[in-house]
Amino acid sequence: MAPKSLPEISTRTEELDRCVNCGLCLSVCPTYLVKGSEGLTARGKIAILKGLLNDEIEPSSHVADLFDDCLTCYACQSVCPAGVKTPRLWTAARQDMAGYSRSNRLKRFGLTWTIGKPKLFDFEIKLAGKMAGFDRGQRQMAKLGRWGFPVFRGAPLIPQLKDEYPPLVDEIGSVGLLPGCSVNISTPWLADAAIYLLNAAGWRVVIPKDQVCCGAPAINNGCWEIARRLAQVNMEVFGSQGFDHVTSLDATCAGALKYDYFELFRNDKAASRKADRLAGMITGLDMLIFSAVEAGSLKLNPVEAVITLHDSCHATHLGGGSRWLGILEKIDGLDIRELPDSDHCCGFGGSYAFFHNRTSVEIAERKAERIIETGADQVLVGSPGCLLRIHSVMGDRAEKSVRVRHVVELLYDAVAE
Repeated sequence: MAPKSLPEISTRTEELDRCVNCGLCLSVCPTYLVKGSEGLTARGKIAILKGLLNDEIEPSSHVADLFDDCLTCYACQSVCPAGVKTPRLWTAARQDMAGYSRSNRLKRFGLTWTIGKPKLFDFEIKLAGKMAGFDRGQRQMAKLGRWGFPVFRGAPLIPQLKDEYPPLVDEIGSVGLLPGCSVNISTPWLADAAIYLLNAAGWRVVIPKDQVCCGAPAINNGCWEIARRLAQVNMEVFGSQGFDHVTSLDATCAGALKYDYFELFRNDKAASRKADRLAGMITGLDMLIFSAVEAGSLKLNPVEAVITLHDSCHATHLGGGSRWLGILEKIDGLDIRELPDSDHCCGFGGSYAFFHNRTSVEIAERKAERIIETGADQVLVGSPGCLLRIHSVMGDRAEKSVRVRHVVELLYDAVAE
């Protein structure tokens, strides 16, 4: 394949050249641990990309499928001693080889007629909630199905939220909140908890109603034209209101706004400046809460519970780790158990859970086994997607009842009067 047929990858050859073939990525790659094919690992995929660029490998649906069969958890980047930035490689490869992917046509169709058309997407969600949704109070019903997200009756959430939530104490600044699609569709109670925590810390929370999906599903699946349209909207909506911070309940969404938008517009100077400006405003929800706890403006009451923590892959492998554990360690009464292989993905991976459901479930089952090993009564997660995936497999295990919650749910218990 000529370099001109790989326009995104051919401009990232410095990343390919950094790989020293050490194989450390094999030990953390979720799909490799389940399937055992080295073509799924970072080392294997880099070798394939080099072969494509050097005309040693012919492009095919099989080659494209190897890149599609990836959770984009980026654990490979965390362990790479050479510092290969795998996020830039895998999304670029999916963009370049979209025409060879057997699932890309279906993904592109689905993304075009959902997040690619925000008003239509809201209507589809609302209709799904009326026809087959679960009651908002029945949180145990928010289980990830094989082909779609669970939808609560009354969804979507964002139009129901107030434009602004004033702080409960002296105001320290403003936060623009992007709840994320999982919260907007499936886990609305997480937004309630997050808004309360931020208000209790002194933040004025603003919910821009013109916001759209962060675009991560389109970015990760090689549909960058859809992602650019969504990014343009969010850059304008969040970048023009003068927020002190912009945050999200989902580290994937925050990561898209902070890291991926600049990459989408790397050849557009005007748009890249907007992306850079928005990136400077992004602060993790964990950091906002941690800072308030450290400053003494957010008091944490004792909570009696035995817990373990599974953090978001994007926070762990792209953001340098979250502060959730540091916050939890300040709560009296918590018995915090270390989770073995805590940095391994839960198997969600956005659309991966639908297009590679069997592998996704196998990976999630491995995570469930590790959770049960800790003896914890609750597993706290850092991402709504992780909550849906882990909850779906934990509920089938009669030998141990473990409550699956987002960290903000327990923190709400520790703060609410």
